[in-house]
Amino acid sequence: MGQGSTLFFQVQARLPWTAFTQAVEQWDADYKVHRATCRSHCLVLLAALLLKRQSLRDIEHGLGGRQSVLRALGVGSLDHNTVSHANRHRPAIVAEALFDALRKQAEAVAPRQTLVMGGKRFALDATEIHVSSALFEWARCAPEDAGIKLHLFLDYDGLLPCEVEFATLRDSELQLARRRRYPSGSILCFDQGYFDSAWFQTLTAHGVTLVTRLPPRPLYEVIAERPVADASPVVADEIIRFTSPVCRKQYRGRLRLITYYDAAGDRLLLFLTNPMTWEAETISRVYKDRWQIELFFKWLKQNLKLRHFFGRNENAVRWQVLLSLCLYLLLALLKFENAWTLSLRDLHNRLGLYLFDPLALTQMLDGPQQAPT
Repeated sequence: MGQGSTLFFQVQARLPWTAFTQAVEQWDADYKVHRATCRSHCLVLLAALLLKRQSLRDIEHGLGGRQSVLRALGVGSLDHNTVSHANRHRPAIVAEALFDALRKQAEAVAPRQTLVMGGKRFALDATEIHVSSALFEWARCAPEDAGIKLHLFLDYDGLLPCEVEFATLRDSELQLARRRRYPSGSILCFDQGYFDSAWFQTLTAHGVTLVTRLPPRPLYEVIAERPVADASPVVADEIIRFTSPVCRKQYRGRLRLITYYDAAGDRLLLFLTNPMTWEAETISRVYKDRWQIELFFKWLKQNLKLRHFFGRNENAVRWQVLLSLCLYLLLALLKFENAWTLSLRDLHNRLGLYLFDPLALTQMLDGPQQAPT
């Protein structure tokens, strides 16, 4: 069977290998490497994620029968010791270059989701993945607690991860958020855990629209009220300014506070934002859409098994996380380019089912309605 006839060959051909090779050369990542090169290691991990392997032994046994096909792509040994050594010694920074280049490819064909007022929308959040404190000592934050934190910047156009920061549980989410630069004119949505009046001042000064929830602690005064419709779930629409000494010093301007009744949860939600002219229900809808980033994290953990790592050292975990994000982008890219209506979960399942078959990508859709999980 020729290498070009397999589904896996067609899938990996969509990866931006030029950018990857440039990163390998820049970081001299293949210095004195003869067997498990960075590209070979990348292909092994990609195949393992597509087939939902969960350990190095699982990779060795699950891919061992396809070694002739993989060898045609430049993949050497699949022995678990070889993969483990590559996990530790091939620098994961080259996978970051692959992620960045693949993100740009996916963004170019992603469907646009704009609101009436325009502006690109982004969501900001983090998720925690807890691991054994005995096995992952570098990620330990307490004697019995260890884990990593993925701090993500999600583009609503195509629901694509456009930036990711890898941290431990000890690192502050707010500090990571403050280091990032956000496009002027964009709409940034985040939860109340990121409340920081000084950061709000920086975002406003750079022309960024912020939408978040008001936590209980800030003191403020109402300086104006806007009318609300009788039948609207919007209970109040107010212009406010902070009155506590610290917040007032850090943010001297006005903000908008919208009180919204959530009938499903029978509760009042307080939304904080900086535009003064938008419709109140539009702002509440922007925050409601923030749930998409929670669904994204859930998809990663459920479909790419991010609780089962192929290595215990930090470099191995970085490789797996970055390649998992690359696989998500690759699935999205294939879906957008071919206008497929399949969900990414179904597409992932079908690719895993036929991965080493002599099958065209378009023929893959003629298979069973749902591939087994």
